Formats: sequence, structure tokens, C-alpha cells
Amino acid sequence: MRCVSCGFARLRKVAALALTASIAAAPAGRALASGARTWEAARALVSTPAPSGLEAVWYEGSDGPALALDRLERAGFRVEISLPPTLFYVRASGRRAAALPAGFSYGESAPAAAASPPVPDEDLFQGRDDVRPPLSPPGSPTRLRGAALAGGMQGLPFGARWSDTSEFMIGRVAVALLFPESDGSIDPNHYDWTPALRDSVVRSVLRGLAKWTGFAAQKGIPLSFALEVHPGLATGYEPIDRASGEEDTWIQDALTGFLGYKSDATTLEYDAANGVRARMGAQWGVLIFAVQDDSSSTGQFTDGKISHARLGGPYYVTPVKNGGSAFQGATLDMYMEHEMAHMFWALDEHFPSTGWWSCSLTTGYLNIQNSNSVVPAAGYCGFPPVQCLMKGNYPDSVCFFTQGQIGWADRDGNGVPDLLETRPVVLPDSSTFHAVAGTPVVLRGLGLEIPLGNQNPYHFFQGDSISAAVVDSVDYSIDSGPRIQALAVDGAYDSGREYFTATLPPLPPGNYVIQWDAWNSNGMKSVNNPSTLLSVSAPSAPAGLGGGQPAAGATSLRVGPTPSQGPVRFALRARPGSRGVGIVHDIQGREVARWRVTVSPAGTAEWMWNGRVAGGAAASSGLYFLSLEIDGTALRRRLVIFR
Repeated sequence: MRCVSCGFARLRKVAALALTASIAAAPAGRALASGARTWEAARALVSTPAPSGLEAVWYEGSDGPALALDRLERAGFRVEISLPPTLFYVRASGRRAAALPAGFSYGESAPAAAASPPVPDEDLFQGRDDVRPPLSPPGSPTRLRGAALAGGMQGLPFGARWSDTSEFMIGRVAVALLFPESDGSIDPNHYDWTPALRDSVVRSVLRGLAKWTGFAAQKGIPLSFALEVHPGLATGYEPIDRASGEEDTWIQDALTGFLGYKSDATTLEYDAANGVRARMGAQWGVLIFAVQDDSSSTGQFTDGKISHARLGGPYYVTPVKNGGSAFQGATLDMYMEHEMAHMFWALDEHFPSTGWWSCSLTTGYLNIQNSNSVVPAAGYCGFPPVQCLMKGNYPDSVCFFTQGQIGWADRDGNGVPDLLETRPVVLPDSSTFHAVAGTPVVLRGLGLEIPLGNQNPYHFFQGDSISAAVVDSVDYSIDSGPRIQALAVDGAYDSGREYFTATLPPLPPGNYVIQWDAWNSNGMKSVNNPSTLLSVSAPSAPAGLGGGQPAAGATSLRVGPTPSQGPVRFALRARPGSRGVGIVHDIQGREVARWRVTVSPAGTAEWMWNGRVAGGAAASSGLYFLSLEIDGTALRRRLVIFR
């Protein structure tokens, strides 16, 4: 089956297998304590009203978080919000659509939560800025620990890396809800968390994020949030008594104890976000720092800020009381919903006193203009303002422009978001192949998902290009006959780059056309339609590339695939026993690879270049030249590497 929701499920498989190792690598006792707290939060929630349109499912088995999530989704349920591995909120229609897997049961009956009441069109942030500039991640991390290290960061969306924690809001989002607790060692301890107050924050997170899964369900976009709860993160600071610009001090302090090692705040933030997405088998990772200020008279940090986020992640910060009003769960729901949009690059549209998010700015993976903003004036960019959760108190409205900024743009207007319309290509190793009748024929090649380019201006239009899909299958036909699936070399089609083999049965002499297709997990077919011309000779000629023993002095060399994102294979036909040297140079004439080549008694030699230069570094994208001197013949070939 090829479907939109299948792609990320395949990606999660590898990350889920790393779960046991990641828990073992965590500091002693932390994994169990975290699991116990998440279980307690789930038990407190199961008998309370579910978010609108959702129904609670309870799990009492032994699977870890990622595996439990995957089991429920494979059974046909749309899981939208969860506290794995115990509590899952699914679309209420799931009860009629599928049977629960073993170990799962519906939660205690509770009335559905009421829809958000009408709210006035006013600034949710009372004239305050609530988004800070994007972080500049440090270079390649050298101190990944725990879950972030397990599996070598495999299972991410195709093309994503350590710093790509929230590029577009499609797929599974792992959320770590962190409760820093002052110990009074640096700042006076003014506020303490209580279980009841923590539970109320968890409920607000669930209700706020359920708004996003509801929006996504209406558009057919796969989106879910998996939540971890981490209370009692000790810090010497009292967060609310500090300016928002000082938050790296207490965040670094709290995450040092949480992760079990020291580093700069940015590295710790990205490590923590990568850790939760690995444990949840998710594509993205977000941190929410909940700040205690329930008895504050101002409900703000010392510089006047309230809830605020780092544009593009990996975290946002929210007090339980914002702006001096009494704590209300519904109000906090809106802040949770609003700040999550900033994690995925959405800009504000309201008019604070120092707003910089002009309607002329662009943002997000698809570089979408912020046209609904009232900065510098309502309608200044030619669009009359509309209701939107990024402009006023409209939790049930997400405008066209915000949808585009978080990656939901449908620029061709066909009803399918652009990021779910990417296509793969199939690259067979050979466009022509010679074989001998009576023997099987093995053909090889590469299936490759082609992401849309990352156009985010905050990445200087050069961010990592990431796809929401993986290669789902490669198939072929012989002379337009039945389609046959090629086999993935690693045993499964579950990534964006898949090497494959196709073993054809013995064929009678003649010429055949092998036609190739690839499909991705969003159900999209390859954009190219390559073919391989197969020439089968009579048995009098020995098998081999090129069809049998070459005549004296006849030398040929085949190279493929080129262009290539991985290995390049070479197949030589020459006089048996002859020897030579093959050298690859870059466009500046520098030698990057060398082989000694010896032709077998059958008159063939095969070898492979793994696309790496001396020292093991990957060769950069570009043009390379192979020269091979053998048996008095000089052979030259051009190679193209693209990353």
C-alpha cells in the first residue's frame, strides 16, 4: 500500500530499535523516573475530558514508547496526541474503523472537551515580543549522549541532521515538557511546582497541540505529537525572576543535570531535543520549558516578557500565568498552540510595540511571505487581515499564510501540500547490458527520493533539503510485461536512498527492454522513466558484461551510476591477465582515488569507488575524471558526484 501516512512510519522503525540502547546510556535512574512521571501524568488525564474530536486509548503492555505508537498506528488508528507508552488520543472515528491491538483498551468514559469559546480580537501578548531570533547551531556535535547517540541519529526525515529539529510540521513531533525547579542555591526560591499545577500544564499542552492535529486532519496531513513529562529539573536559578535574555543560564543549568554532562546551552538544547525524538521514534523534537509563577502579581519575566519562543526551535518557554491574569487552563492552551507554530518557523502577525515581523518578510522551509501581519499597518502588503492564531485570540483559526510558513503550502492548488508531492528517481547502473542465454541476469541500481529544496531565508536559502517521504519500492518490467519488485539491498525499503538488485530468470537469446519505476511512501511515482537494453547472446559466448570474451586488443569500460550520491561501480573488459592502474582526479587535477586493476582469466574486472577521498572524507559534489591505463590502452571517463 502506498499512502501519505506510511512514509514516516517506515522512518521510525530504525529509531525505535535504538530505544533500549538509549535508555541504557542515560544517567542512572533518569529513564525510569521519567517513565514513572509520564505514567502518573497519563493516569491523571485518562478520566478527564479528551480534546475535542479525540478519544483516549490506554496501553498496559511492555512495549517502549516508539514501538507502542507504531503498533497502534499500524492497526489503522490516527494517533494525534500521546503520552507514550501509556496514553494515546486517537480520532474518535477510529473505534469504528479498526480493532485495537492486544494490550490496548479505550480509556475511561469522559465527556468531550468543549470547543474554544469566542474570544475578542486582541493581542494575546499585550504588546510584548514573543519570538527570539533563530539559534545558530554549533558545528557537528562531538558530545551527543544517551538517546541522541543511539542508532547514530538514524530514523530522521531523509536529508535532516542534528540541527534540523523542526523544519516543517508534518510527521511525528516528540515534545519534552520540562519543569525546572529552583533549589535556592543562586536565586531565592519563590515558587514551587505542585502535582496539581503540573497536571494542569500537561492538560493545556494536550489541548493546545490538539488544535494543530485537528487542522492537519482537515487537510489530510499526517501530524502527531508524542509527549514526555520531566518534572523536578533542579536549577540554582528562579527562572521567572530573570530576564528572558538570561534564560540560557538556567536552561543550561537544568539541562546539565537532565542530560548528565556539561556543554554550552545551545548544544544541550539540541541534544535534549534530539534525545526525545530518538526515544519517540519521531521526525522532529521540541522542548517546552514550563515556568512556575502562579502567585506572581505581574505574570512576566523581569524584562516584561511572557511566553516566548526561539524561531525555528528547538524550544519555547511559557509561564503558567501570562501577563498578570489569573491562571486559566484555556488561556495557557492558546500560548501552547501559538508558540508551537514558532517552532516550525511561523512569524507573528499582531502589532506589539517593537514588532519586527513585517508583512513583507518571508520565512519557513518554503519561504512564504508573512502577508497577514498588521506590521507596519493592516493591509499594507495588499491583503486585508484575516482571523489567525498568530494575529489575535483565534485558537480555532489558522490562516493561509501561517499554513504555508509551517510547510503546508499548496502552491499548485491541487489540494495536496507541496511537501507531500515530492517524487523519487530510479537510477539503474547500466543503460545497456549483455548476458548469455541460460544464466540468470542480475541488474543493480539506486532508488533516490528527491526533496524540495530548502528555501528558508533564515538558513540563507541553503538549509538541508529534507523530504517527508522515503523510497517505498522499485519495480521493473521486461518488454512491458508484468511489474516485478526489485529487492532492497539492505532488506527493506525504509529510507530516502535505497540500492536495489533485480534478478531476471534465464532468457532466450534476443534483445529485451527493462523498464524501471520507483515509488515513494506518499504514493508518488518516479519522475524519470529509465530503461536498460538487455542483449542476450547464444551460449557459445561466455557470460560477462559486454557479452563474452573480448577479441584481442578489444578493451571497454562501463561506469555507473553517474551522477551518483553513493558508490560508483566500474566494469572492465580487457585481455585476460592484463594489469593497469585507475586514477580519479578532481577538476583541479588533484588525485582523489587510485586502484591497481588485474583482469581475470574470463577477461573482466570489477571494482567500486565509495565516493570518498584519501583520509575517508566524502568527496564533495562536482565533476571528476577517471583515467585507466591498461594493456596499452588509455581509457577516460567523467564521473559526477552529488550530495
